[in-house]
Amino acid sequence: MEYNEYELLELFEDEPVVVVDEQTGMFMYSKNDDYGFQLILTTSVHENKCSVSLGYEHFKGLIFDFELEDINQIKGENNCLTILGNGGSTELEISFRPHFSLKTVRL
Repeated sequence: MEYNEYELLELFEDEPVVVVDEQTGMFMYSKNDDYGFQLILTTSVHENKCSVSLGYEHFKGLIFDFELEDINQIKGENNCLTILGNGGSTELEISFRPHFSLKTVRL
């Protein structure tokens, strides 16, 4: 799985949390907005998997939680998180501005 950690750092405005240790290739990025929503991206680089979830501070559960396999690339450009599958097709696209919104979902 390809990704540019600087793009994700800029998009999420914070360093990722390392899950277990750096050698596992598992990282968690999160971003909270001004309205109480939290978007979380968890990556497993060596397994080409990731998950994306959206929660809200006043909900007990998640609004959505997608687990994606066979991921080729993750991009963080133009205030947008884009996850591409092995065929190069967009599996998931989430806009970060002016608020979190799903632009493309292919399940």
